[in-house]
Amino acid sequence: MSASREQDYITIIRQYNRSIWEGIHALIAMQAEWNALDYSTTLDPGEGPNEGITSVEIGAVLFDTTGAFEGVLASGHATNMAKLL
Repeated sequence: MSASREQDYITIIRQYNRSIWEGIHALIAMQAEWNALDYSTTLDPGEGPNEGITSVEIGAVLFDTTGAFEGVLASGHATNMAKLL
C-alpha cells in the first residue's frame, strides 16, 4: 500500500469515528428536549417520510440504544475514539 493511500485510510477512519462520536453525543443532547416536552406522550406519529414511526420507536433509539452506546464509551472506548478526533 502506498504511503498516500495509508494516510487517506487513516483520514477516512478518523472521519467515520468523528461521525459516530458526534451522532452519539447529538442523541444524548436530544434527550433533554424529549424529557422537557414529554414526547413519550405528546409526540405525534410520523408523517410523510416518517410514516409509521412511533414515539415508542424513537424513544427506544434515543434512550435504550443511545444508553448502550454510552456503556460502550464508558468501558474505555471513549478514550480510543477521542484520540482520533
